[in-house]
Amino acid sequence: MNQTMQKVLIATLERNDKDNSRRSLEELAGLAEAVGAEVVGEVVQRRDAPDPRTYFGRGKVEEMRTMAEHLEASLLIVDDELSGSHLANLQETVELPVLDRTGLILDIFAQRSRSALSRDQVELAQLEYRKTRLRGVGIYLSRQGGGIGTRGPGETKLETDRRALDLRISELKKNIEEAKAVLDNQRKRRLAQFTPRVALVGYTNSGKSSLTNYLMARSHSKGATIPEKDMLFTTLETFVRKIELEEGRVFYLSDTVGFIDNLPHGLVEAFKATLEETLLADFLLLLTDGSSEHSYEQLEVTQSVLNDLGAQTIPSLVVLTKSDLGRVIEVPGAVSISVKTGEGMEEFLHILREKVFENYEEGVFFFPYGSESDLSALAGEASLLSQNYTELGVEARFFIHHAVRRKYREYYVENSS
Repeated sequence: MNQTMQKVLIATLERNDKDNSRRSLEELAGLAEAVGAEVVGEVVQRRDAPDPRTYFGRGKVEEMRTMAEHLEASLLIVDDELSGSHLANLQETVELPVLDRTGLILDIFAQRSRSALSRDQVELAQLEYRKTRLRGVGIYLSRQGGGIGTRGPGETKLETDRRALDLRISELKKNIEEAKAVLDNQRKRRLAQFTPRVALVGYTNSGKSSLTNYLMARSHSKGATIPEKDMLFTTLETFVRKIELEEGRVFYLSDTVGFIDNLPHGLVEAFKATLEETLLADFLLLLTDGSSEHSYEQLEVTQSVLNDLGAQTIPSLVVLTKSDLGRVIEVPGAVSISVKTGEGMEEFLHILREKVFENYEEGVFFFPYGSESDLSALAGEASLLSQNYTELGVEARFFIHHAVRRKYREYYVENSS
């Protein structure tokens, strides 16, 4: 049974940068469509500063009210983060429920979260957001029986009782810390193996999941494929997959949540447990849609978020995706690829091998009989390529990190690369 799509109006204040305002409004439309809404109209007002009471000027608010009635819109979405008073006053004046950009993004995250950790992180961000907007958000929820903006914590005592809200926030923070401890243990086990860690980072819908699935198929990885869809925020989890480019060349690939311009600060904070995969990476692949006219801006957003995370010093490669759709930008040192047609993939894989395994080599080791425990330990820290039993011991060939080679230098024979 098909549900009727919710009709919405979108609106923005155009201040100094007209092009940026247009780009942001187009992205807002994409976000609304990502949660099943139909954008039936848009409103742009040129104004140096928001109206102190209703954010938009009186005449523009009246225009919105009339437009919503004519187009049968049931929700107004504003391309900014509104205060509680702006939300309440605008809703009262325009006679329509109002959701701001932050509330919409939180709604998308609430809809797409799958793991217990991400659900808790989203609810925490929602409650922190609502805590300072109890009046405006409370009015909105009381008017809505369902639809966009109502996922997650509903209209309960939490909306009016700050004490109960604070208790729930404390509970969520505790749950998140416990889940982070489990993740930390998983990461420590991966770190102990001296297997390189590569993280895919980039703007939402830049092709991260498609590239992950390509590498998984190429290396016959046993992990489940990552959901792919041409929409913003298809996946919100961080997926880690083991990739083998060729014999011994194995690395862990993390497909992280996509970034977006003006990502709510509360979400950046709440999702640090997820985004910390980037901080543990040995190498970053910075993806941006090379066919988009907004590629530069999207790359800048990615780099800005990485700076906020403290990951700007990690070695990286810019990857321009979707080259089959054309290429709009040129970035020095970047590689252009198309997962769909295979264009540029061999060059990309060559660079990936060189960069990720820069400090690795093939080495031959000899373990006399009686030192089998050391051989077993080394096999846990490097890729065993072959071994040969002789009269005096075991000759083994490994693909190994230089630091691990030095650790077992008493058994090292020669570089066989």
